[in-house]
Amino acid sequence: MDISSANMYTGGLLGLILDAGPLAKVVIIILIFFSIISWTIIFVKIRQFGRADEQGDRFFRIIKDADSFKKLVSAYKEGGDSPFYRLVLACYKEISSRQRENAGESGKADAIAAIDNLLKITVAEEVVKLERRLSFLATTANTAPFIGLFGTVWGIMDSFREIGVRGTTSLAVVAPGISEALIATAIGLATAIPAVLGYNYCLGRLKRISSRMDNAALYLINIIQK
Repeated sequence: MDISSANMYTGGLLGLILDAGPLAKVVIIILIFFSIISWTIIFVKIRQFGRADEQGDRFFRIIKDADSFKKLVSAYKEGGDSPFYRLVLACYKEISSRQRENAGESGKADAIAAIDNLLKITVAEEVVKLERRLSFLATTANTAPFIGLFGTVWGIMDSFREIGVRGTTSLAVVAPGISEALIATAIGLATAIPAVLGYNYCLGRLKRISSRMDNAALYLINIIQK
């Protein structure tokens, strides 16, 4: 009994979509496209942020055990596609380019200042990379309900036009058109809600990773000063 009812409901839902007007179908296709892209971005970002967190844990384990920058570099030779590894790499390149200079304490102070600025730039660049494509989730969350509402308004306009043509307000005449119209709003909300949740979740993870990268930069400055 329950299974049969569920099958009838699914068939009715698909039937409403298939029987919708051309404009309503275009709206539904656009919303489905937004939904697929949004879910793809969410899953990709969850994996990307998960790897960044693991690489951050590895970096802090290594740097806490290292008492000099040379030991850090020797222990952290391979970091792969890691924002924390690129911080170490940026320091190593800057130090290598300055190691021939021996300008006393003032030269060391200038080198530390240059490395500090370089680390800030590197952190900003890595945050931009991690933030990439999150704007699509925000756009989907903001626009999908309005796209669905547009389809609904258009469908209701068709329903009223049908009432005018047939000259009757019978429920049998009005209900099918309104049902088709409301499908667009439902799909719009089903597209927007996961996008909102995914965007907020990813934004929280991004802030955490950004904060850890700032801490990593401070660790590197401290270990270089030693």
